[in-house]
Amino acid sequence: MTRFLKIFFGTLAVIFLLLLVLPIIFKGPIEKKVKDVINDQVNAVVTWDDFSISFIRHFPNLEIGLDGLSVINKAPFEGDTLVSVGRFSLAVDVMSAITGDAIDVKSVLIDQPFINLMVNADSLANWDIVPTTDEMVEEDTISAGSTSFKVLLQSFEIREARLAYADSTMNFSSTIDGFNLAMQGDLSAAYTTIHIQSTIDALNVNMDGIKYLSNSTVDLRANVGADLETMKFVFEDNEFVFNQLPLFFDGSFALLDEGYDMDVKLASKATEFSTLLAMVPDVFMTDLEGLKTKGTLAFEAAAKGVFIDADHLPAFNMIFEVAGGYIQYPDLPKSIDNIGIDMVVSNPGGSPDNTISEIKKFHFELDNSPFDANLKVITPVSNATFKGGMKGRIDLGALMDAVMLDSIELKGLVAADLTIDGDYKTIEEEKYEDIKANGFIKLDGFEFRSPDLPMGVQIPKADMQFTPRMVELSNMSVLLGESDFTLNGKLENYLGYALGNDILKGSLSHSSKFINSNELMALSGEEEVVDTTQVSEPLETILVPKNLDFVVTTNIVRLLYDKLEMNNTQGRLIVKDGRVRLENLNSQMLEGSVVMNGQYNTQDTLKPFADFDLQVKSIDINRAANSFSMVDSLLPVAKMAKGNVSTNLKFETLIGEGFSPILKSMNGSGMLSSRSVKVEGTKVQSAMVSLLKNDKYSVADVKDLLVNFTIENGDVKVKPFDVNVFGKKVNIEGTQRLDQTMDYNMKMPVSRAELNSVASLLGGALPASTGDIMVGLKITGKVSDPKVKLNMDDTGSSVKSALKEAVGEKVEQQAEELLEKAAEEIKNNPELQEKAKEIGDKLKGLFD
Repeated sequence: MTRFLKIFFGTLAVIFLLLLVLPIIFKGPIEKKVKDVINDQVNAVVTWDDFSISFIRHFPNLEIGLDGLSVINKAPFEGDTLVSVGRFSLAVDVMSAITGDAIDVKSVLIDQPFINLMVNADSLANWDIVPTTDEMVEEDTISAGSTSFKVLLQSFEIREARLAYADSTMNFSSTIDGFNLAMQGDLSAAYTTIHIQSTIDALNVNMDGIKYLSNSTVDLRANVGADLETMKFVFEDNEFVFNQLPLFFDGSFALLDEGYDMDVKLASKATEFSTLLAMVPDVFMTDLEGLKTKGTLAFEAAAKGVFIDADHLPAFNMIFEVAGGYIQYPDLPKSIDNIGIDMVVSNPGGSPDNTISEIKKFHFELDNSPFDANLKVITPVSNATFKGGMKGRIDLGALMDAVMLDSIELKGLVAADLTIDGDYKTIEEEKYEDIKANGFIKLDGFEFRSPDLPMGVQIPKADMQFTPRMVELSNMSVLLGESDFTLNGKLENYLGYALGNDILKGSLSHSSKFINSNELMALSGEEEVVDTTQVSEPLETILVPKNLDFVVTTNIVRLLYDKLEMNNTQGRLIVKDGRVRLENLNSQMLEGSVVMNGQYNTQDTLKPFADFDLQVKSIDINRAANSFSMVDSLLPVAKMAKGNVSTNLKFETLIGEGFSPILKSMNGSGMLSSRSVKVEGTKVQSAMVSLLKNDKYSVADVKDLLVNFTIENGDVKVKPFDVNVFGKKVNIEGTQRLDQTMDYNMKMPVSRAELNSVASLLGGALPASTGDIMVGLKITGKVSDPKVKLNMDDTGSSVKSALKEAVGEKVEQQAEELLEKAAEEIKNNPELQEKAKEIGDKLKGLFD
């Protein structure tokens, strides 16, 4: 017996040791093989921190685990995370795979997964990472039809999942946080009940900048009967709560060889109008505490039939009704009464073009003033046919007394009376006479203030008259802080624009007595400092819609921009094809005038650019440098100058944040002229005073200035030009780079007396003479730290001869005295002799 026990427990120990060691031995090769196969099959980088195989954790089942799994996209989503999982665990009955025709999966756990789905502007999806070929499709088809192998699942669980989806083609985004799912059931039986528990902590849906759902919660408890032979599922018992709104659903759902057969119904358990409050996100619920409501609610949705694809739908319908609704906020004197809504969406099945959507009734009363609206749309795919209207009057002051609008002030009257009856094809064909679209919307005494708009906006009057062809805007005056705007004009094809994203055409006339752009720009908060020497991608600028075709004539009597005041600004702006063109936009400013032609182009949304032709006449150069950062960057000396200049400038540049030009991308050419400009106090002038020992160079009176220049990637290159300065004719050329470094050459006549200061540095003096000598000056370094020195290559031969004559004789004499004095000392010392000879040769060779 003892021997038997020893053998038995020894055998168990060996088995246990093998179960413990074998996974470790084979882990490395298995992990490498799996990783290589996966990465060869997908257009992404798949990695994980740890891969484990164990018989111990779920004995006698095999557990396979992955920790730190990540799937990183390649181009065009380079570096973006597609999927990450904290831990993936799979427990499998190994013997079921060896001895049977099915794998018995005991449990699947996915812990803390993050799925990040994106569709870019080119309609490419980041989850499309598996290349498809005809060969692969053929193999998949063959294998699918020839195998009867099954996988049996008993438990499936997801913990703390996050999901993000963003579609640039629709300006749509959605996020799910805190998604948990637990599903259990014996899938080995022909018929089983699957128990499902699922929660979502925060569901968000945003489209076109509108938040349709904000931090909504979901709680689902359901028992689903599953016939795994016919693949038919029946909802036996369930509880579904959306944002505290209790709903129920029942019916059945079956998988067919092609499509799905369904008979399902979803409806609200509650019938009180107050249950609609459950749809309001929790973040807003604090404002609704104590809200009084009355009325009844009915909500029901159902689908019955076979769903194959988007062109083959089951019959479905949805109804939403509110009757006798009433809302009164606590502590507010007025209420919204007789709220009535009757909305129906139905389709008998088949094509989505059979869908009928109708708001039969939308009614409410505010301060005894009724407001009504209705709309019906049929054949939405082939030819959207619509009929509807709105009529009523809303006192915005009474609305403030009935609805809690925190920190917002509203005043004024809104009156509307509109009817519409037509179809989309008629609009496309521009047969406006066959469309009924008439009425008006009027504003009277409108005022709005909020924390984001503290100065408020006022619209004393606005009148919009609607016809099938156009909207006519008349008598619209707007006051925004200190700024005023008056608009008149027409908007054409507004129906095609609203219903089918067609081009909205318009001709508008704008006038303003005063625009304070400083006050308007302050609405966006403090501006960030932008490094204009760098090109950032994508550029975050305002994009011009490509479906606008506007011509705007403008007349602004006075415009204030920073400290710059512009007067009598007039011209035309043409908005079309994703760009804004300026035609003869002229303005009086800086004691002169500016005429601008050009465009702001956003057709390439990643690289918007400006292309302008400026005609500037007699403006104050100093004020220009202190008003425009571009002038200060390209011509820093302008801040130290006084006088009026004129220029013709053509340039193109990429545009960065805040409509600032990216100077590194700027290219162009121009001409700068002036009869007289005075420059003083620059560091270049201080360097010239120091070099030539004459204070007159501290003030430069420039006469008859005419400069031609080019701009290449932000560097200003000045072509050679002559100018009267310092009472003499001077020739200048060179380059000022974007990093503010300079490389200028200046040729100018200098008196012999001034050059004596340079000659004295060499120990001599020039012979006295009344004539000037042409010299060259080299100006380098940065604008903030210039270096000025004589340029001997540009200095005349007369200067070299004079310097040699004045300095050379004395140098030779000093050399001879030095050699004579040292003769005795070096007779017996070869090293000293050689050194003295070397010094003498160098001194003599200075002017050889």
